[in-house]
Amino acid sequence: MQEIGMLTNFNKPTELAKMTSLVAKAYGMELIYMRPKDINIEEKKVYGKVLVNNKWVDKTTDIPPFIDAAPYCFMRKNKEKMDFLRKTTFLSDNRRNVVTKEMLQNTLSKDEQFSHLMIPTHKIKNFKDMNSYLHDYQKIVLKPGKGLRGKGIYIIEKKDNDLFTIGFNKEKWDADLNALEEFFYNTVSGKNYILQKYVTSRTPQGDPFDCRVHVEKDGTGKWAVAKIYVRIGIGQSVISNVNQGGGISDPKEFLKANFNGQQEEIYQNLLKLGTQIPKKMEQLRGTHIMSLGLDIGIDTNGKLYLFEVNDGPSTKAVISEVAFLRSNYYLYVLENRLNRKVKVKDSTDELENNQKEIRELKEMIAEKEKQLNSILNSKSWKLTGVMRKARRKMTKKK
Repeated sequence: MQEIGMLTNFNKPTELAKMTSLVAKAYGMELIYMRPKDINIEEKKVYGKVLVNNKWVDKTTDIPPFIDAAPYCFMRKNKEKMDFLRKTTFLSDNRRNVVTKEMLQNTLSKDEQFSHLMIPTHKIKNFKDMNSYLHDYQKIVLKPGKGLRGKGIYIIEKKDNDLFTIGFNKEKWDADLNALEEFFYNTVSGKNYILQKYVTSRTPQGDPFDCRVHVEKDGTGKWAVAKIYVRIGIGQSVISNVNQGGGISDPKEFLKANFNGQQEEIYQNLLKLGTQIPKKMEQLRGTHIMSLGLDIGIDTNGKLYLFEVNDGPSTKAVISEVAFLRSNYYLYVLENRLNRKVKVKDSTDELENNQKEIRELKEMIAEKEKQLNSILNSKSWKLTGVMRKARRKMTKKK
């Protein structure tokens, strides 16, 4: 059975690793779960784990010819290990020529195909830059230039010449010009932040939302939309980040409820961007990529804006889809890029057991999503929008 690797920083194998391992086995591949510290450069070995009878067991083996490497593994402390892997094996993403948020916005702003999606973006150098943007746009977003998964994002709104509101996660507070300048030097200065014009992408109840278009390479080596879902920042004042307590909703139901009459056009445009933008990203970086998460906002008129392109997207809401697409892509790379023949193991019992495990995991994940969608699309949730608005106002006054 042909070995392939999955490289992450998590000590315990994830649900995605388990499901991917099960699907991969059905295609004649054995997934080796590993961390950077499991790689031995001198011996050219990896001390990883494999799934056997639904349990992870230790296994020492040669460096797999293909490794699905999480972006988080490319940290300074792992540089020697990752440089070794770049030379030794085929990585799903070698992290060469990474495109920063500012670079992406500036480049796509000059591209006729994507310029309509772009938000005015500027690398913040000093307090004057920030104050100037507030003067021009009244409301701005501050975010780390190399941030991941919505961390460290602030929203600042200018109320008048000497009054501003700062939002972070679920909190808001007022600041005069002196306090704003102090905030800048304590929180933003020297930390590679960018600033953007704020785009209103909120539900009628006032909760921020965006559309995550999760894309993966498929069994033909081409880009495919794994899933589109709406992320709603339940009670959040800044962003629609599921990692900070938000929720997800089915896109078609959400678009029908909030953009009735435009829902099909918006949905089709999201699907189109799911294949167009990844191709552009590979062109800009000059290398292959396997996985991306596109964060797209929609204003009250139904206009789409590209907030970010994440090359390390969360898979919590797309585990079964990602496991299937990645397993097929692994097979494509082995056979078409590395010229390795993969033979499916003729074991009916093992295949049936794998399929049973996959079904059970899919059912568990689907049930979680169903519960979230039920809450977000219920009448009681919509009716409590006024209460959530009031709660945010009370928090602001404190």
